[in-house]
Amino acid sequence: MQREMTFLSSANRPVMVDAALLNHCKNRLDAIRLCVQLSNFSNEVIAEQLGIDKGHFSRIMQGKAHFPDAKSIELMMLCGNYAPMQFEAMKCGFLLQEDTKQQRKEQLLAELEALEAAA
Repeated sequence: MQREMTFLSSANRPVMVDAALLNHCKNRLDAIRLCVQLSNFSNEVIAEQLGIDKGHFSRIMQGKAHFPDAKSIELMMLCGNYAPMQFEAMKCGFLLQEDTKQQRKEQLLAELEALEAAA
């Protein structure tokens, strides 16, 4: 059964992480740990929200188990940053940047919604 994460619907969109922090990551697990640390959530909260057993999540964070790839986007949305995705892009020689056209579109839709609500 898929768990609904209601608090995420009203959350701000995740942010890009400073490259200086990502440069300290040696591997994807380090980037996942960074993502978690920057969230200020406890491991227990993250494990519960992602539907991962707390013991298994603890082993993941210790490097004794693998993080499920299917949960990567959910992790970034929950933690509020793109550290794992940025790390992978950086290691492959790519630079991530936000889609400014999509941002502008969302901004205009929000303005339209506000105008319609005020009318």
